[in-house]
Amino acid sequence: MSKFQAQQSTDYDTYREIMGDLVSPIRGDGLDWETLKRLYESKAVYLENLRIKCFTELNSQIGSSHFRWSDYHLITQALKDTRSAIKVTMRDAIFENLSRRKAS
Repeated sequence: MSKFQAQQSTDYDTYREIMGDLVSPIRGDGLDWETLKRLYESKAVYLENLRIKCFTELNSQIGSSHFRWSDYHLITQALKDTRSAIKVTMRDAIFENLSRRKAS
């Protein structure tokens, strides 16, 4: 197995281990809005890098990819959901902040 193929396998194995977590929302119990937003942003960065890697491997002429198009679709859906969660988190944080100011 070449170094490239070993890296592909490691990346794919890691993806398979955490794929259930990728599509799940982050549990924000006890977290402040800023921390939750940062966690979602980190998740979005990871998913975007994973999406690029998956797409590149699927379209590569070098060897065969461990990724499948179904993986790519799962990653893109998780990325879409994560971006949506960032927007909701920011909206909720702003709403809560405005409500506190109004109550004062």
